[in-house]
Amino acid sequence: MHNRFVQPLVLLLLLVCPVLADTAPDSDVPVAPIPGTEFKGWTNAFVLSNPMLEVVIVPAIGRIVSIAPTSGVNLLRMDESLAGALPAEDQAWMNVGGDWMWPVAQSRWTLMAESDWPPPAPLAEAAWEGRAWKSADGALSCLISREYGEPLHVKVSRNIKLEAEEARIVIRQKIERTETSDIPVTLWNISQVGKAAEVILPVDENSEFEKGIKALMSDLPGETQLTACDGSVVYETSIGEHKICSDSSRGWIAARKGGVAVLEKAQPENGNGAAHPDGGCTVEMYSNAGLGYSEIETLSVEKVLAPGEILQNILTIDILEIPACSHACEMATEIRKALGEVTEPPPAPPAEPE
Repeated sequence: MHNRFVQPLVLLLLLVCPVLADTAPDSDVPVAPIPGTEFKGWTNAFVLSNPMLEVVIVPAIGRIVSIAPTSGVNLLRMDESLAGALPAEDQAWMNVGGDWMWPVAQSRWTLMAESDWPPPAPLAEAAWEGRAWKSADGALSCLISREYGEPLHVKVSRNIKLEAEEARIVIRQKIERTETSDIPVTLWNISQVGKAAEVILPVDENSEFEKGIKALMSDLPGETQLTACDGSVVYETSIGEHKICSDSSRGWIAARKGGVAVLEKAQPENGNGAAHPDGGCTVEMYSNAGLGYSEIETLSVEKVLAPGEILQNILTIDILEIPACSHACEMATEIRKALGEVTEPPPAPPAEPE
């Protein structure tokens, strides 16, 4: 089966450190500002586009609202009925869709509220600050940031960069504690993919979870919906509502929509002994057939930061073409080939003439 990949993955590095200067290589030096524009009723949106991909960020709602191949449609789910909408004061949740980040794992929300849904008041919807620019290497970037007050006391930023000639988005994400707080933080990134057909998660042989995955909601789906493959599992999204996680040290997750896969990866980090949320989950998926979308999620380690201490990561999102496969495990193998986990056997040498 032939497969043309739009772009191989780059590594995703996560680390915890006490201080980190906002330095960048010369190629990242801004050379021209990108002005804000109107997008579906939102003002001051930023559109980053190259020959392969268009990315739209709306700081007013703190989200990437569109990731679209230049010849295709938005891969992210976006509720058109909420296009242009802004959250009301102290509105806990506005399910616009898109891609966003929460700085606290859902299992910790009860530290700030009576239940873990909807988001507690300290995480309520609010506008982020934003600016965008073109770099010397031709890449386009947008920086959005938001401060969370009592009881979190953190400043969160996402530097979203679209490479100049590749279908690759690199997001530098950072949480800095501004005052003392006992609430642990994590970099919990969520991409809501509309009408994804499958979600693929990695599975490690040395997993702490039975079958390499764990149900975070209800029970694990049956074998007709969850296919075990070599080094991965494939979840078919057409039925029901499930939330599943993996503790794989490989830290990637993917969703297929039509002939395109959205592939995100988080590499193991030096967390000074800190653990991942939800009992060790590095990636999670939530899928709701009735609502017509699936979420692919990456999580950093979870840590109580001291004032001035930083938790950061680099999230890489790659968009690749993937043709229809006759079996779920064939598709999973193609994903793992893109990751470099599976290599093609070398071609056989030509037969010697008799």
